Amino acid sequence: MPILINSIKETVEEQVLIANCCRCNDAIHQMSSRPLTIFTTLAFSRVQTELESNKPFSRLLAPFGAFEDDSPEIQVDCRFTVDERDMVVHETRWSATTGNSLEQILKTRGVDTVVISGLSLSGVVMSTIYRLFDLDYNIHVITNNVLELPVDQNTALSEVLLDTLLPKMNLRAISLSEALQALD
Repeated sequence: MPILINSIKETVEEQVLIANCCRCNDAIHQMSSRPLTIFTTLAFSRVQTELESNKPFSRLLAPFGAFEDDSPEIQVDCRFTVDERDMVVHETRWSATTGNSLEQILKTRGVDTVVISGLSLSGVVMSTIYRLFDLDYNIHVITNNVLELPVDQNTALSEVLLDTLLPKMNLRAISLSEALQALD
């Protein structure tokens, strides 16, 4: 989603995150029999009826922009391969499962394990983890493919969330190398 990626534009962290996510994305797209890939983007109607003004969530999003449905800013970043076998769903809160049919898609496809990459670690990623955890999914987070915003908080939050919290929940933080090996 360019609107969030733009908040770290032209930083070392952006370059590393995009390179890592592209490596994983490219590896998946080279497979003949590949796992379901779902991209989620935060998006609201033009008048943002989904957001109550001056509330914590709307105040958190305000510095990033409007997240207007169908605008270029909420599309999947053009550096990622998205084809007819991929899915793109819009979310209306941090959790990728909110405001869409993601839970139903996972259920009807028989998915029991979800591998997560994305921005922002303490927001979208953790909200999605908590919801999918409550639904008894096996969850793996690719440590090289998640980033906290602002980036100066990434190391501290990663240590707490990925190294301490996930193991307490019996969930796995995996490296990009482990994720790529699992695809072979």
